[in-house]
Amino acid sequence: MKRRLIQTLILAAAFAHGPASGQMQAEVRGGLTIGSHSGSFAALDIAPSISFDAVVRRQIHARFAVFGGYARTAFGCEEGFCKDQDPGITIVGNHGVLGVEWGSGGPWLRTGVLVGTTGAGSLGDPPTIGIGVHAAGGLTVGSGGFRFLPGLSWRRMPATSESDDDYAVAMSLDIGFAYQLMGGN
Repeated sequence: MKRRLIQTLILAAAFAHGPASGQMQAEVRGGLTIGSHSGSFAALDIAPSISFDAVVRRQIHARFAVFGGYARTAFGCEEGFCKDQDPGITIVGNHGVLGVEWGSGGPWLRTGVLVGTTGAGSLGDPPTIGIGVHAAGGLTVGSGGFRFLPGLSWRRMPATSESDDDYAVAMSLDIGFAYQLMGGN
């Protein structure tokens, strides 16, 4: 089912027609992230680290777009088992992301699928590849070729290994910049 959804999104982006269908943007986002890791037995840890995304977005309709790219999510861990470990431990997720966006030229909402790994330093075995969920919301400021995109994001990432079935949840306050690659105004 998930594979079929991803294939459908890719085909829709490639063959969409309409007045907005030629618009493409490159976007870079970065910000401070906090989170929790189920394997550390810590609640939401207020030990922020820097996370960033790089995506390409294609407008399919005036209010609908698809996007894909790379997301690196990181946050510190200071409680639970982390207290007994190296105090500088950081949970890091490296994922490909593919999703949809609603809204254009103002408020926007995104949802998508993450595919990749989330490592927890010395808290366990090396991570295995898994599927997670991405959601975000924000505001587009400006028009034309260069836009400012402040926003909030939430991710539930797989943090599994051969011996554990863990997950991580992260929330980010970030800013982004988009550059119009083709089409649009």
